[in-house]
Amino acid sequence: MMLSLESLGIVLLGYLLGGFPTAYLVSKWRLGKDIRSVGNRNPGAGNVSREVGRLFGVLVFVVDAAKGMIAVFVGQRLGAPDIAVYIAAFVAILGHNFSPFLKFSGGKGAATAIGVSALLMWQVTAVAAAVGLVMLALTRHIFWSAGFTLFAFNALAIITRQPLGLVMLSIGMTLLIGLTNIIQHRSYLLTALADRDWRHFLNAD
Repeated sequence: MMLSLESLGIVLLGYLLGGFPTAYLVSKWRLGKDIRSVGNRNPGAGNVSREVGRLFGVLVFVVDAAKGMIAVFVGQRLGAPDIAVYIAAFVAILGHNFSPFLKFSGGKGAATAIGVSALLMWQVTAVAAAVGLVMLALTRHIFWSAGFTLFAFNALAIITRQPLGLVMLSIGMTLLIGLTNIIQHRSYLLTALADRDWRHFLNAD
């Protein structure tokens, strides 16, 4: 299916919105430093929360989530076909993870994905988030709680018989977030493979 010029514009807008470097700008504003040079070097809400302050971490999370929501909202508001809206949503996360404004580096995409899914499947998102919070309370482990959240999100999208396009989007978002984490933590992964010790990789944030 060929996208119209308007749909292509919506997709491009989604990518540029996603690429808006919230964490980088907040860190530069408050610390005068590139967030990619401090903490765990990840330009995301978690690192900002630890290095700049919790309030600013929340601010970054909200703005990053809003990027995904705006990408979806604009497409829907302009009457774009569902496929264009879904692609715009996906590339918003892609833009966050590989920002054109940060030489194609970026965060992990979780906040932007939450913004996308909250607008497209808020009930599924709410239940999956609850599952993740319960797992985090039980395990105190971000890796496992995030994994269970993504699993619950995809399972619920299928169980509740969401449109095929939304199911494919949810799976695509999960794969993108997973691949981004592998790329960003490839040094941990290589060490784990060499030493046959997965603790460092599973504890990477």
